[in-house]
Amino acid sequence: MSKDHSLLRYDALQEVVNIGGGHAATSLAKLIGRPVEMDVPFVELLSYEEVYQNIQADDTIVKVVLSELMGKKYGVFLFVIDPDDADKVAHMLLPDQTEMSEELIDSSLKELSNIIFQSFLQAVVQLIDKPLIASLPVMTTDLFGSILSSVYMEQEQYSDELFIIKNNFYSLGHKIEGSLYFVPKPQALELLLIQLGI
Repeated sequence: MSKDHSLLRYDALQEVVNIGGGHAATSLAKLIGRPVEMDVPFVELLSYEEVYQNIQADDTIVKVVLSELMGKKYGVFLFVIDPDDADKVAHMLLPDQTEMSEELIDSSLKELSNIIFQSFLQAVVQLIDKPLIASLPVMTTDLFGSILSSVYMEQEQYSDELFIIKNNFYSLGHKIEGSLYFVPKPQALELLLIQLGI
């Protein structure tokens, strides 16, 4: 593949992510009843070692929401967030003076993740004009490396590549930082790129 074609594909992925992030910010703003802004997302295809070195150490305890991309079973979305940021999510989504519990925090995180998953699916569906459905989100807390390697094996994935989207969302000075990962089935990412016409 030529360098120019690779750059074209990257630009196209960046555009899809920008659209999906915009949908997510709009949906989140409607949910919490106040403006939500986002940074330009970080979008990369990285090896697992690069992820551990540059994005998230493998021995870090994280909260992760997982959702499988159904239909042809393209792969799995993971929304990864630090437990402290998960607490901030709950305070953003729930009414003031709400007495926080672990259950409420996890529920809020699943709600945020579902908005993000569906927003990115909507962006892709608009471009390929084919239905894509994500399964109901599932919450887990564990070492980042353990979760990632487990999902990696479940997807029968041997290409050593991860599609990383890192978004920062802001509302009234509050920053919510999390990373969206897509672990594809073998050849699934290539198939999606072809369907996107790139």
